[in-house]
Amino acid sequence: MDLMNTPTGSADPVAEVRRLRRELRRERARRRAAESVEARAGAELYDSVREMRTVQADLLDHPDQPAVVHELHQALTEDLASGQLVNRAAESVGRAIGADRCEVLPVDARRYSSVQGTWSGSAEVARLPRASSFVDLPEPLTALLIEAAQRQEPLQIDHVDDDPRLGHEAAAEIVEAMGVRSMAAVPVAMGEEVVGWVIVQSVVPRRWEPRELAVCSGLSHDLVSSLMQVRAFEQQRESMQRLRELDRAKDSFISTVSHELRTPLTSIVGYLEVMNEGTLGELPRGVSVGLSVIERNAVRLRDLVEDLLILSSYDAEVVRLDRQPVNLAGLARECRDAYLPLAVDKRVELRLLAEPRLPRVLADRAHLDRVVQNLLGNAVKFSRSGGRVTMRLAADADHVVLSVTDTGIGIPAEEQDQVFARFFRSSLSMAGEIQGAGLGLALVQTVVEWHEGTVEMESIEDEGTTVTVRLPTAAATLATS
Repeated sequence: MDLMNTPTGSADPVAEVRRLRRELRRERARRRAAESVEARAGAELYDSVREMRTVQADLLDHPDQPAVVHELHQALTEDLASGQLVNRAAESVGRAIGADRCEVLPVDARRYSSVQGTWSGSAEVARLPRASSFVDLPEPLTALLIEAAQRQEPLQIDHVDDDPRLGHEAAAEIVEAMGVRSMAAVPVAMGEEVVGWVIVQSVVPRRWEPRELAVCSGLSHDLVSSLMQVRAFEQQRESMQRLRELDRAKDSFISTVSHELRTPLTSIVGYLEVMNEGTLGELPRGVSVGLSVIERNAVRLRDLVEDLLILSSYDAEVVRLDRQPVNLAGLARECRDAYLPLAVDKRVELRLLAEPRLPRVLADRAHLDRVVQNLLGNAVKFSRSGGRVTMRLAADADHVVLSVTDTGIGIPAEEQDQVFARFFRSSLSMAGEIQGAGLGLALVQTVVEWHEGTVEMESIEDEGTTVTVRLPTAAATLATS
């Protein structure tokens, strides 16, 4: 049986679950920001709907218009896509008050292009001339709209030929440009700024009733609220897309730099080992001590580069796991033996408690070894002199559970939601000048999730930390593959 991971994009449901799990983790922080935007927009929409209900109640007093009122409400609640919303709003207003045409025109089409829509009550009206934008409106009408905008009041023209604000030539210009003889315009305002107009029109003179203007005003307010909500979500999506692009650029940069650093660091460490062994000649004691310090720090840099490369390969989903049955207890014992010298130097007790005959896990041994080393290394590093680190291994249904507990400095409660973030270092570790890049737990979580496992952490400041890893047994993994 091929135990390699199924390549991304295959029909393997287990691989798909892993991919979705990783994607979900990456989106959690961004979603929290999106939820705050949604809450604000929702509050605005609630206020506008409450006002709209007042207008609807007034219209319901007229038995000939309940169906129109229902569709007006539906136009606001069914679709929040900008273009469709504005067109439906224009239709709802026009039909609600029996106008021949209704237009929603932005003052600045380049800045508020989404605030634009039109509706005509018949094919004949649709063929009448009309202004395609606010700047195309007849100049006499534009002047009246500007005056009304300064007061943020509706503009009402019952009969263009009889309106004292218009002369004969101005009235003729309006009729020629728009094909109508009566209109009412209500401003669409965002705060103190008028960004557009809802203009209802009639081909014959008519008087616009106050309740009809109230419908236009109420719908104008709802239109602004809904557009603000749409704009907020669109801006959030753009921000999230930008963050994804920055993430990809960051990952690419880290991967490239890490690859470039790996070769010279490997060469440096190799030559330092050869020199310290005396292969190139005997060294004075002072030089030997200095080279040991250089070698120790070069090894730290090499390990950091390896961690970065592993995380980059997992992020790019190009890693292939060489899965074999692994005795996790044996692996933990080897890691404990490797850290015993460091634990002795720090006077930290290092214990391993494992249940007998534990089932094996199906895993890439090299990657799993790095998980155990990171957990054990962190536990020893953050423990004080005289402390204790305990590794426990137990079977739990279809899983093998590994927990690493220390009696170290712990992590402040307010910082614990960040512990699996890359490059995160707690305030206590920085205050104690404890070395580390903040990649250990991030790598642990990534590798464990690729093995269909989970990792959790519990910590009490100044008392200690426990990290628990659950990995499915080999039998359970094979049963689901």
